[in-house]
Amino acid sequence: MMQTDVKGKDCVANATTTVFDGRARFKGIWYSTSGATSIAVKDGATTLFTFIIAGQASDDIWIPGEGVLCATSLLVTIGANCTAVVFYG
Repeated sequence: MMQTDVKGKDCVANATTTVFDGRARFKGIWYSTSGATSIAVKDGATTLFTFIIAGQASDDIWIPGEGVLCATSLLVTIGANCTAVVFYG
């Protein structure tokens, strides 16, 4: 069984944040938005998936098991009207 410490990184609106520069596992995200936006999770320049949020919301998304492996670096792009905390290990 693989276990790692889970850490969090704040991400701001209209920006790409380098959550971790190196191999990491995306574990989850908490976000709060005042309007429609999107959140993209990337392994370096490769987009792994994008969450589309239709309107005002605060919620969290958790990845089961060991999370999603980002082999090169974990980057998250947050759209307008949104702040988030990304959890990784």
